[in-house]
Amino acid sequence: MSPIFHINRLREPDYTSVSSVNFSIRRVTTVFSVTTALGMASLSVNATDTIVDIKPMTSSSFHLNSPDTTHPSVTLDTIVVTSNPLLPQANEMATATSIVTGDALTTQTSSTLGDALANEVGVSTDSFGQGASRPIIRGQSAPRVQVMQNGLSVQDASQISPDHQVAVPVLGAKQVEVIKGTSALMYGGGAIGGVVNIVNGTIPKEKRQKNISGKLALIGQQATDGYLGYAELNGSIGENWLWSGYYQKTDKGNIQVPHLDTDEIANSWYTQDNGSIGLSYVTDMGYIGASYQRLSSEYGLPFHVHNECSPDSTLTNQLSCDTDHDHEHDHDHGEAPYVDMTSNVYQLHAERKLPMIGVDSINTKLSYTDYRHDEIDEGAVGTTFENKAISAQAQATHSTYKTGNLGFMKGVVGLDYTNSRFSAVGLEGYLPQTDRTQVGLFFIERLTPDYFGAKIQNADKFAGQSLSAGDAHAGHNHGETTNDAPLDTSSILRKQGKSPWYIEFGGRQDFQNLIDNDNNIEKTHAGTSVSLEGGKYLTPNTQLSARISHSERLPSPQELFSNGAHLATNTWERGNGQLEEESTDGVELTLRYDNGNRFDSSISVFYNDSTNYIYAKTQDIATEGESAGFRLVDYVQSDAKHYGGEIQSRYYLNDNISIGSFADIALITLDDRSLTRKYAPRLVAPRIGGDITSQFGQFDLVLSGYHRFEQDHIADFETNTPSYNMVDAKLVYHSSSAHDYTAFFQVENILNELAYNHASYLAEQVPMPERSFNAGITYNF
Repeated sequence: MSPIFHINRLREPDYTSVSSVNFSIRRVTTVFSVTTALGMASLSVNATDTIVDIKPMTSSSFHLNSPDTTHPSVTLDTIVVTSNPLLPQANEMATATSIVTGDALTTQTSSTLGDALANEVGVSTDSFGQGASRPIIRGQSAPRVQVMQNGLSVQDASQISPDHQVAVPVLGAKQVEVIKGTSALMYGGGAIGGVVNIVNGTIPKEKRQKNISGKLALIGQQATDGYLGYAELNGSIGENWLWSGYYQKTDKGNIQVPHLDTDEIANSWYTQDNGSIGLSYVTDMGYIGASYQRLSSEYGLPFHVHNECSPDSTLTNQLSCDTDHDHEHDHDHGEAPYVDMTSNVYQLHAERKLPMIGVDSINTKLSYTDYRHDEIDEGAVGTTFENKAISAQAQATHSTYKTGNLGFMKGVVGLDYTNSRFSAVGLEGYLPQTDRTQVGLFFIERLTPDYFGAKIQNADKFAGQSLSAGDAHAGHNHGETTNDAPLDTSSILRKQGKSPWYIEFGGRQDFQNLIDNDNNIEKTHAGTSVSLEGGKYLTPNTQLSARISHSERLPSPQELFSNGAHLATNTWERGNGQLEEESTDGVELTLRYDNGNRFDSSISVFYNDSTNYIYAKTQDIATEGESAGFRLVDYVQSDAKHYGGEIQSRYYLNDNISIGSFADIALITLDDRSLTRKYAPRLVAPRIGGDITSQFGQFDLVLSGYHRFEQDHIADFETNTPSYNMVDAKLVYHSSSAHDYTAFFQVENILNELAYNHASYLAEQVPMPERSFNAGITYNF
């Protein structure tokens, strides 16, 4: 994994990782041996009970002039997971969580969401050229991975096809939160795979110290002869009115690739323009604000066929192809197929703190999305996709209260609502016009032994009560002793502001109504999800956490109603109106260790057992003519097992140099007796890697790399994807003057390897880019 400036200079101990349980011993040994050996060797040497009062490690700010010589010289800020209504820190969640900061995003060249997150542990991408890439979390992608912006679901067309861009700007985000696993309670049963939440500051929520502030960034990439530019400006009008605006421009040429007969992938270019403005009225008791965001993209579709196949009229699961049809389909540059996309998003957010006795805050969000993209082939619009949607969310967080001798309880109750109308009209109109209404009700409660462990906002209300459920005097000494007796684990943790243990539980009920307007078909579904998780510090340095959950995912319109050719994925898709709710029972265990001195590590394992798992099953494939490779795909259901893991460690050689290592793997097996191979399609291959990070003066130097194993766990009609090695290097300079700027120089794919992404629909047609020299500069004022 490639450590990125500021976020990955010293790898966060709170990023959970996971390791698999039910895959082959050979693969487990290969993937985890190097990482585990490094971790255990360091653990045996450094596993002392050294206690350092240090905040969770983040990537947002590092200062190299600290006098502390027992630990790499850094000042560490707390990263809060905003997509969780209880606002926990990343290392407080049993579910594996990664946070990518805005500073990290300005020192990388990816401008689409999946590619920007592909180097995070447990995350990959189903890249479709440069213009479209969706995140894959632990082997799961859309629709099981929910993409959100500022806590509201992104309404576009990316969930129905990998060639459709996720309509959210990446460069300029304040942070991107990746929550892995069954996070169904807050985001709905559809988030069985995980959640990605992009947080921007377009709607200001807090008063600023500066009347005017901003950022300018410019990044260049040699492998595409392209660039990314970004400008942001923030200000205030008087004491309470705050405004914000940004503009981003991306322009990239065709992908240049190594070791092929051609130097570049034709028609893989990409351009994007996006901007946003926002205005808020902010007080000490809350805020109300609105924003407008417009994103316009054009990008080529690098793989395109003229299909001459359709389902056979007599043989249900076979294709019938016109192999004698003579169609001249060579395109010149102006006739090559491309996507022209526009998304307009209007948002209104409001929050009121302490609105009444017993309630800490009420938070409401409302958005309207007007999305459209045209797929243009041979100079004419072939298909038009449109999505008009209203989304709303309301949450109330109740005050912390004492529950007898058990501890202190804090929680939230919420309501989600989405109403959308989606249509696909034209040559690839394989989906009917569909109206979709979704409603979700949920609650979450968190129990801790200490009052402050619940993230309260109204401490004065309990001024007359003890701050610990088990000690009437706790809170006066805050864990301090009056003699020389050694402190126990709970006392030490309280001195550090940590809770010795926590328990979190909740439930969610989802309702869905779908109407196929073209065929006058209506479908209703309902799903129930429950979850229980908890964590406990076994020692001041070691935390064990666990999560068990039951989630129900409701079928999507594509899975129910699709019927027709989908040329981007080279398939004919057939939906199934008889699909039932998909049910998943899951468990996740996480062990974190941080001795506060020279070593930190985390390892997690997960296992999910699904009933009625919905997947796209290939029934037949064309083998001759210009339609060779075209597939007949049905959406069917089968029981499935999903398991895997991640592990992550970092050892500090001294104040300036550290060594990191990681590994991740995820497998999905299907209990479908008609299959020859039992694996789900397009699984991400296992990966193992690491980095050497050095910090000297104002410079950071990072050498990183990973090995992606051959993917031989394949589905029917798939072929193996070869292994490859990816090595990168990056030099970052942080200014020491009053002018706050950062410059970087990066070399990607140093070995110039020919590498293919098995998870991509274009795995056999579009390799990853060649060796690339990139550079950029960011100026903050």
